[in-house]
Amino acid sequence: MKIISSITSKRVCNHMNKDHIDSVHKYLIHYGKISDFKKAYLEEISSKGMKINYDGKSAIINFKNEITEEEIHATLVSMLREIK
Repeated sequence: MKIISSITSKRVCNHMNKDHIDSVHKYLIHYGKISDFKKAYLEEISSKGMKINYDGKSAIINFKNEITEEEIHATLVSMLREIK
């Protein structure tokens, strides 16, 4: 079982919400199939997926495969490339 620590999850979420919020919105729209929201942010990332909070609700977006901390960046970039 692969584990992503809560410290890493918080660091990645803070970075994504500060510097790449447009990507978080794209994940929610494309993978979460949710296009009608006022505010959305990355709440948590785990080895199995990410949790995006939008307007007080949560969407879980699962990764294709379980990932390690070292695979977070490549996985998120790959998912973004699939959208474009």
